[in-house]
Amino acid sequence: MMPRKRIDRRVRRFAVRLPVQELNGRPEPDAWVVDLSSLGACLETATPLTPRLPLRVSVVLPGQASPTLLSGQVVWQRPLTHRPGRFHLGLRFFRPNWEIDRLARTGKL
Repeated sequence: MMPRKRIDRRVRRFAVRLPVQELNGRPEPDAWVVDLSSLGACLETATPLTPRLPLRVSVVLPGQASPTLLSGQVVWQRPLTHRPGRFHLGLRFFRPNWEIDRLARTGKL
């Protein structure tokens, strides 16, 4: 067995479980943000989305009354083997969202 390759990340990721309100302007009742950073997010969804797809995700961050719009591009997608019909996808934001980093580092995320 080969040792796992260490991945150096540019920013810290934070494990979350935030319900997605909308994907590309359409209600998405069964999607979650499961990992979040200032540069991107990992989503769990029942809908497979292809890489390079532009995506707008509406999510309410903890302590905020209105939804935050996260805009980016799908960079990868893979099925969850332990949950058939479910997928994880990586979203790279078009612009860094430093408010996410601030919320996480102050324990509010």
